[in-house]
Formats: sequence, C-alpha cells, structure tokens
Amino acid sequence: MAVDISTIVVNASKLDETVLDIPKSVDTLNEKKLDLFEVKDVKELSSVVPNTYISGIGNRSDRTFSVRGIGNYVAFESSVAMYIDDIAVPFSYGYGALDFNNIENIEFLKGPQGTEFGKGSESGVINIYTKEPTKEFQSEASLGYGAYNTQNYYLHVSGPIKNSDAAYSLALSKSSSDGYATNVETSSHLDHKDMINFNVKLNYKPTTNLNVSLNYLKNKIDDGGTAFKVNTKDDIRNIYNEKTDDFVKMDSDFLSLKMKYTANNYKVLSITSYTKEDMQKNDYVAIQNGLILDFDIKIAEVSQELRVNYTFENVDVLVGAFYSKKTQFDYKENQKLVAFGLSSLNSLQNPDENRAFFSKVKYYINDNFVVMGGVRYQETQRSFSRNMNNFGLPSTYAASKTTWRHFLPSASISYMPSEKENIYLSYAKGYKPGGYNYRSDDTLLPYKPEIVDSFEIGYKREENKKFVLKSALFYNLITDSRGIEFSDTLATTVINIDKAHSYGAELSATYLYKSLTLDALLGYTKSEFDKSASHSDLVGNSNLEIPDITAAMGVKYQFLHDYYVTANANYIGSRYYDIQNTVKEDGYATFHLGTGYEDKNLHIKIYVNNLFNKEYVDFMIHTPSNNYYHFGSPRVVGINISKKF
Repeated sequence: MAVDISTIVVNASKLDETVLDIPKSVDTLNEKKLDLFEVKDVKELSSVVPNTYISGIGNRSDRTFSVRGIGNYVAFESSVAMYIDDIAVPFSYGYGALDFNNIENIEFLKGPQGTEFGKGSESGVINIYTKEPTKEFQSEASLGYGAYNTQNYYLHVSGPIKNSDAAYSLALSKSSSDGYATNVETSSHLDHKDMINFNVKLNYKPTTNLNVSLNYLKNKIDDGGTAFKVNTKDDIRNIYNEKTDDFVKMDSDFLSLKMKYTANNYKVLSITSYTKEDMQKNDYVAIQNGLILDFDIKIAEVSQELRVNYTFENVDVLVGAFYSKKTQFDYKENQKLVAFGLSSLNSLQNPDENRAFFSKVKYYINDNFVVMGGVRYQETQRSFSRNMNNFGLPSTYAASKTTWRHFLPSASISYMPSEKENIYLSYAKGYKPGGYNYRSDDTLLPYKPEIVDSFEIGYKREENKKFVLKSALFYNLITDSRGIEFSDTLATTVINIDKAHSYGAELSATYLYKSLTLDALLGYTKSEFDKSASHSDLVGNSNLEIPDITAAMGVKYQFLHDYYVTANANYIGSRYYDIQNTVKEDGYATFHLGTGYEDKNLHIKIYVNNLFNKEYVDFMIHTPSNNYYHFGSPRVVGINISKKF
C-alpha cells in the first residue's frame, strides 16, 4: 500500500510557506515518523534530526541541546528557542515532561531564526504541536506495557461544542516505569519515573477570518534520581554508595491565548502566554566524604508575541514584536558535606526582561529567484542577586544588573529551477544573552553574550510526493563561545572563548515505493576553539558534547494490507566532556524492531528497543577528581494498543 508524503506547511513562521520554499534547513516529524523511529521523548530526537544531540543528566526535567556545534551543556538557558503550541518555553525544563502520545507534529528549524520568531534563537527553533480540536467528534484511547514495569495510558477526546462555532480537545495521560538502575544500599529502583499530563484546548471561529484558541497544558513528574556511576563503567545497572534515594519533582503549567485574523493578503497573529515551572531535586553524590544536593527552583514568565504578514504582488513582508518577563526566578540550593557536617546555603534571583522587534522582506524576482532580507533588534535586561554561605565561611551577598542590545540581520537567496527544487544560500546572526557566575566570593563573575554568524548553502528536492531530499553545508563563526568547567562539588563556571567556529554537512532523504518506506539521515559536525587571550591552552580544542557524526535509518514494510514491520538504527558519534579534551566518549549505535497491525481505527504494535542490549554512555560530567557516567536505556520489549472510537 503506497503512502504519499503530504506537503508540510511550517505553522509558526509564514503565511503558506512549505518546507521546500524555506531557504534554510527544516526538519519535520509527524506521528508516523515519530512512531517509525520509536521517539517517545524529546531526548530521542537525537540523530533523527541531523547534527542534533539532546541529552541531560538522566531525569526528564533537564535537557541539553547541541545543534551544529552550538550547545547549552548543563546550562539553564538553551541556544535553541523552544515552543509548545506556539508558547515560548522559558527553559528546557518544560520540554522533558511532554507526552508524545499527544503530539501531532514537530518542526525543527536550524540556525538563528531571529527574523522569523519572537523568542531569541541562537542555533535553532523547535516547535512541538499537540493535537488540535476537530470539527467532528473523535476519541482515542491507548495503553502500553513493557519491560521494567513500563506503563503508558492515554485518552484523547475532541469535537464541536453544540450550537456554536467552537470546538474542544481534551487529552489525559499517565506513564510510569520502575527504572533501569538499582540502588544497592536501599534495594530500591533509583531512577523510577512517574508522569501525568493534561491538555485542554478550546477553539472559536466565529467567521472565516478570525480564529481564537485557548490552550492549557499541565505536566507533573515524580521521578527518582539520576543513576550515575562514579569513576567506573562496570556493573552499570547497580549503583553503589548511594546512602539515600534521590528524587526529582516538577510541576509545570502552560497557558496561552492565540488569535489569528486572516484576510486576502495579510495575516495578524497574536500569542499571549503564561508559563510556570516548579522543581524540587535531591541528589546524593557518592564522593569520598558524601555530598547531598537539595534544589528548589521556581520560574514564572509572561510573554506576548505579535506577527503581521502582508503579501503584495511580488513581495511578502513580516513585521513582529516580542516581549517576555520572568516575574519569578528563585533558585535555592543546600549542599551538605556529610562527613564534616558542613553546608553551603545559596539562594539567587535571576529575573530578566526581553524586548524584540523584527522584520523580514521577501522579494520574488521571477519564477526562479527569490531574495530575502531581515533584521532583528533585541534588548535583554538581566538582574542577578545572590546570597552564599560556602561551607562554613561567612555569608556573602552580591548583586548586578546588565542590559544587552543587539541588531541581528539575516539574508538569503533562492534559485528554484523547477517547482520541485530549491538551491539556496543564507546568512543569519544570532546570540544568547550573557549572565553571571555566582560562586565567586565577593562579586559576581560575568560572562559575555555568545554571538554566532551562521552561513548555510543547501539543496532540496521533492519528487511527486514519493521522494524528498534535503542537504546542507553550514559554517558558524562564534564570538565569545561558552565553555563549562565543574568543581568537585559539581558547581559550574562559565568561561568565554574569544573566537570559535563549527562547520559541517547534513543529508536526509525519504523514499516511498509501494509498500516500502525508507528514511535516512546523516550529519557531520566539527567544532574548534580558535582564539582565547585568557585560555590559550584551549585553542584547537572542541567544545562540550558535540557529536562528530549523527545518523539514523528507518525502514517500514507493509504487507497483507494492514500489517507491517519496522526496523531502525541510530548512531551518535564521539563527544568530549571537558574543554581540555582529555575526556572523550566513543560513539554508539542502537537498533530497534517493531511489528504490528494498523487499520483506520485500531493500532497494535510490539516493539524491541535497543535490540542487542548495547551498553553506552549517553551523558557524563567531568570534575577534577571524578567522572560521573550516565548510561542509556537497556533492551526494552513492549506492546502498545491504540483504538479510535
């Protein structure tokens, strides 16, 4: 049974621009592609999006993004602008607790997107869209069970509201797992997981021109701690010397009001949002004297994004504005050295305020050539105040406030020899605001904004909705590139490297032939520090957690009309975990199989993830005295059953 590749319109940025039309790298993943590659978490987008690695310290709240040699290793602020249903997410915490059963599609635009989106984006934008209300009543229920007592339950209901121009959707899900690692000291599962998600949407369309949407999303997790092995890769599923059971608890709320008005030649889009994220963490670190880390983090942000698109005869114009304010950023930590009975009590507030104005003009020279130019003005005001009591030393207080202002241009030219092809060259400037290292004794040690000049040349082709090819070469010039160093108490210090660069290539292809679907992706990235007046010993080194190669291949074959088999392989290349480049982790490959039955209303799938039970390090932390290794998931066998009513 043949399946067409439907034309994909990027939802958030233009009037009617398809992936083929956009002069930059865009990866789109719908439900079928997510299912093919067994993507059930944002972390599992690694390698499925070329030159992208998404990791974290092991729990679902923390997520680290690396895209084309630019990352945010263990940092609060991501170089990737994150959206959920067009809601700007303040930090990567909110991305770790999403229910992928309720996702309709994902858009990943690489490179700075400052003249396309309101929220600042240094290395890309990822926008996750959950399922929308429908004009006709629909309902769906699913359940799943797998190894390690992995359980998933999902319910979705959608339809019109009687005698009105409104529709609704309601989604509820619960997932849990015993975890893969055992705390030998307490005989309990260290990394157990429990998550509840709730999403309700209301859509009101009183006329053909006006569409109003109200969206509320709530995520709640109650997870165990991070299963780190200290200085050893032996016996990876048993954790020794952990005196207590760790935990991570997070409660997040996302609320937005979206209004869209469309006329013959223009569109106005307004998105007002409020987000709140509360997190509590407790970690026992098995160093020689024992270290207990307690964290309490509260973040709240309001934002307003406004975009106006206007289309003339040969010109498309976009004008936009964005405002966000963190009304709360309270961070409290209590570090305890168990053997000495000493504590370090630290609290800090780090609110910020962002204003941005952006515009883009796209001119169609003729049927074959299109040029674009744009500019963004970004203003970020960030304040910082800190109280610190460093293991018995007198308490210190420090505070500071800084405002950064930047103009960020973009430009591109596209040559379209036919309706099926696009050859393009693009440039964009992006940046990530500066901040402060708070662990210095008397004053705050600032670090500068990171600025990137991004160049890309690419080729795209779509053939009769049966074949799609995307390829790109990129080069990034990075000013004041950021590196991270850890102390033995796991405190971080951000340093700036004056000049750095990254370059690489990527290729992706989708091919459909009768009952066969093939998806292949390949990415190569090389990053290097070029110049540093204060850290000359780092020149020539690579930054942290940037895989040299990312690759994936997925195959789906349908037989007897409704039955199918799937197979996919993912590869993540080698990565450095210290900026001195003395600690390097090898690349790893995982393989997954699935088989099932799928008709219009019923879907049954049996799967085996990590078929060969590969043991691999997917994240680590290096300190002067220790290495902390986190290992990827073992082999998991499971079944999912989904029914539409």
